[in-house]
Amino acid sequence: MLSSVGMKQGIHPKLNKVTVTCACGNSFEALTTIERIYTDTCSKCHPFFTGNEKFVDAEGRIDKFNRKRSQVAAPKAKQEEKKVDNTPQYKPTLKEIFNQSNN
Repeated sequence: MLSSVGMKQGIHPKLNKVTVTCACGNSFEALTTIERIYTDTCSKCHPFFTGNEKFVDAEGRIDKFNRKRSQVAAPKAKQEEKKVDNTPQYKPTLKEIFNQSNN
């Protein structure tokens, strides 16, 4: 337990020395108010620290993202097929309109 020098008594939560366990099998100790900690990634298996590309798909989030992206891409492709010639059409000026109405 940590020493209580300069700390008020009775208001702080109890710190426990617990073992943090990762899904890859790695474990280490930490101080926390929680009794047990289980995690999906740690410094031994996280792509940032290992340098290996690895997709950690928690609850199908990558598949969900890919489905949404494919749904958005499909309407854009249809819009490109329906594109009409967007060349500017001739529009008479106000001067031309007033001259026609005066004649």
